[in-house]
Amino acid sequence: GTRMVWFILGGLFGVHVQAFESWSMSIIDLYIFRAIFKATLIVGFVFASLSLFIDFVSQSDDIGLGSYGVYEAIQYSLMKLPSSLMKFIPIIVLIGSLVALGNLGKNSELIVLMSSGFSFLRLSLSVFFSGILLAMIFGGSGEYISSPLERYADQFRTKNKFNIETLGDTGGFWVIDEQKIININFVKENNSFGEVTIFEIEEDFEIKKISLASSAGIDDYNQWILSNLSETLFSESGVSSNFSRYQIEKTKLDRDLVSLSVTDSDELNVIELSRFIDYLEDNQLDTKAYITVYHSRLASFLIIPILALLALQMSVGSQRKRGSGFRILIGMIIGLAYFISQNAILESSQIFDINPEIVAYIPLLFVTLVIMIFFSIRRTP
Repeated sequence: GTRMVWFILGGLFGVHVQAFESWSMSIIDLYIFRAIFKATLIVGFVFASLSLFIDFVSQSDDIGLGSYGVYEAIQYSLMKLPSSLMKFIPIIVLIGSLVALGNLGKNSELIVLMSSGFSFLRLSLSVFFSGILLAMIFGGSGEYISSPLERYADQFRTKNKFNIETLGDTGGFWVIDEQKIININFVKENNSFGEVTIFEIEEDFEIKKISLASSAGIDDYNQWILSNLSETLFSESGVSSNFSRYQIEKTKLDRDLVSLSVTDSDELNVIELSRFIDYLEDNQLDTKAYITVYHSRLASFLIIPILALLALQMSVGSQRKRGSGFRILIGMIIGLAYFISQNAILESSQIFDINPEIVAYIPLLFVTLVIMIFFSIRRTP
């Protein structure tokens, strides 16, 4: 059989049979990885096209504001594309693995491999390590490409919408809100929304009040959320001062104009998230939301090789006769179920005050349990 062929070749070239077998194994590993990688790229291209179209259509309301036109909307959508794809990497790899391994199974290539001494366990290890490589390639490159591009994309759109010449390159910028002149500074460490100074003036341009907040933001209802607010009031009777821990004030500013200066966890890569969490902990600030995103991001990378194993289980046995359309449908259903459950669990952790270090890995543990059950059934005679 196969071992005799390797023995003859080994005798001709003076190499041991084990060396030829290990060499053949590496060739098969590479063949499986290439098949999954190519199929994943094709699926990724389809997702990229849909995501690009959706992002562009979502900009239709902003086109025409300031100097933000169709060309700028296309640029913005392209810069947001890596970030949009990062959210669907597990689904893309799952569908790509289903298509690639399904085609190998349908063409009986997996059956030939296992009948030639390439055990199902060894095949599973090959698929598992292919998933690890894909997680490293897409996760690593995506983390360091999508985050800076998304930050730049938001700055690019806001600059053009409001015709701001510089944004984020200096210590801050100035805006006018009715009778208020506001200076917004940035925290250099993470470009977050930092110190805010508000000059409130009278109709005769005399200063009525100066407010200084150590940090601030604008919520969904267009309200200033001012922290550690120190106020200096000027009146005919003299100068007085007030201090409040928190204060809420109405504003007519567009939220997009100042949202750039709020630290968005989606715009930070894993290392930046880790550093920012340390920064918040050192300053005794709330870190729960960022810890949740951090562990969710890690779980989305860890689940990729597990989903590749799930694709293998669905590509052997009676399932190998199914067509590519069926596998894509199954991949979409499983992927969307994972995506929805992951987001639902993360949101519930914020509402019910559940440990984020636990809830972020619940979908990963569930899929791992399903894979273990499949393997135990396969080993059962």
